[in-house]
Amino acid sequence: MDHRRVWCCLLSCIAMAVLCSASSAACTLQVPETMITHLLQADQPAGGCAAAWDSLLSRLEQLRHNLTGCSERETTNPAPPDDTRTSDPCQPLLDELQRKANQTLLQLDKEMADRALYERIELAKVARDQDRIHQAIETMRTELRNHRQQLLLLHLDSADLQQALRHYQLLVAQGDRSLPQQIVRFVYAAPRHENRRLENLLDLVRQLPARQDQRTLYQLLQPEIMKRPTQNQSTLAMLTALEMGRVVEENGELKKQQDAMYQLVLKRWLFLRLAGQYREIVQFATKHPRLFRQIGVKIATIHPKYWWKISFSQFVTYPNLLPLPEQRLEAFRTIMKQLKQRNGKFFADHLAKLAPQIELCEQFLRQQKKELEWKDELVKLKGQFADFDRRKDYAYYLKNSKALIKKYADAAKQNKHRQAGRSGGLAGRR
Repeated sequence: MDHRRVWCCLLSCIAMAVLCSASSAACTLQVPETMITHLLQADQPAGGCAAAWDSLLSRLEQLRHNLTGCSERETTNPAPPDDTRTSDPCQPLLDELQRKANQTLLQLDKEMADRALYERIELAKVARDQDRIHQAIETMRTELRNHRQQLLLLHLDSADLQQALRHYQLLVAQGDRSLPQQIVRFVYAAPRHENRRLENLLDLVRQLPARQDQRTLYQLLQPEIMKRPTQNQSTLAMLTALEMGRVVEENGELKKQQDAMYQLVLKRWLFLRLAGQYREIVQFATKHPRLFRQIGVKIATIHPKYWWKISFSQFVTYPNLLPLPEQRLEAFRTIMKQLKQRNGKFFADHLAKLAPQIELCEQFLRQQKKELEWKDELVKLKGQFADFDRRKDYAYYLKNSKALIKKYADAAKQNKHRQAGRSGGLAGRR
């Protein structure tokens, strides 16, 4: 609607009221000068707003005078009902005013219709522009998300975990629900890089603040690891299983997945240990000492049915292959515990082999300048040698180690020959 014309009409009414009620109390109105000049249908007078108002009042006064004169003439000299004269000046004036009023109304209607059509067209343009802007914003968001994903994967591949974690958190905050699946797909996209990428990802998962995010990634990784022979019994599988143990819930599906992977790797490592192959175990202890604490005792514990079948001379060297003092001493304590449980009578040979290895451990502690730190542990361990025979302590077995080992080795050979002879004699009789 044309507000300017409405104001002009309202202003005209006010002006007429002013003329008709000149004696009433004065009121102050704030009216734009352009409205007054529009009513005058002329250019702005030279006198400014006051001159325009006076001119408007003068014109309205003239109009009121003309209408009043016509009304008085009609009253004093009414025309007969059948009079068709057209010389009366009032009727043409009224007709002209009616015609102009009708023209004004038609013009207003046309302008309002044109204005409404223009507004509809403009609104349609705005709506199209908004759709275009929204689409552009979504496209930019998608491109930004893809760009962040690529940066995350590149930082993960290069082991830049700080930057990888930053991009991961930004993507999660943006609601990227498919991010874990994309990361796991990237890890296994190239077989020659999958071990390195998996190790980097496990380091990243450990730093994630939300345990649910950790569980989600572990749950996706476990099946991928288990179906790959190059990983399902490796140090990476053990690393994953032990890390999973921090976040899994008891009796849950993820706990079953973790146990399956852990037991598979542990079983293989125990057999490697029986065969005297300690390389993978030592590598894991070196690289992940915190996690190795969870399995150190298990690795150093021999199942009773294999105790007398293993090469104790080889097994007793295992503790000194471990990189840290606490790992070595824990392994020696575990071996000593088994000797007490299983070697009630036949212990001298085993203790003679164990004593030199403890001496090597003590030398290692001196080299590391940690002898005082672990002094009490060493004293306690050495003191247990006398638990088998009060007359023979650690110093005795260390001093006579070679002689005792040779003595029992010779005795074992003689016993073996006697058993072979008995077997041959029986065969001959048969």
